[in-house]
Amino acid sequence: MKTQDIDQPHADKLVLYVEDEPVNALLMRLLFEHRPQLRLEVATSGQQALALAKQERPALLLLDLRLPDCFGTELLTLLRREPGWQDLPAVAVTTEPGFEAAGSDFLEVWPKPMNLQRALTRLDALLDPRSHGAVTCPCQPRRCHATALVAGDSTCRIRLDEFRDPG
Repeated sequence: MKTQDIDQPHADKLVLYVEDEPVNALLMRLLFEHRPQLRLEVATSGQQALALAKQERPALLLLDLRLPDCFGTELLTLLRREPGWQDLPAVAVTTEPGFEAAGSDFLEVWPKPMNLQRALTRLDALLDPRSHGAVTCPCQPRRCHATALVAGDSTCRIRLDEFRDPG
């Protein structure tokens, strides 16, 4: 274990970003320069993402909804069929107006243009929820984050006043 790993609990975690627009992929790469302990892999199509899925399981999926060969929701359904990918957290990164995570298999939505500071904060919370006040949400197998719930973020499908921490 490197010394750096002790200070950075999500060291060397892979994030798969599926995005066909080069400018958006570049922006995400620049964003990840602020999190050097994370590895970003960019796939430019659903087909490429499916091929990468056979090689390595990421810790987080970031999916554009409008890809050249499929819609992001369809891609997520296909990726969920991969062994060990059923509960992998997935974020829709999109310009789609009105797309909401509720009723989909996405944990949350990051609208484009992205709020870069919020994206960094959410990356930290999604990849190391223990250090960000995470609590297990009874409404889904993935995790909700107490900090997001308190802030009124829509990452959970239940209201904060209905939440009871099981632990």
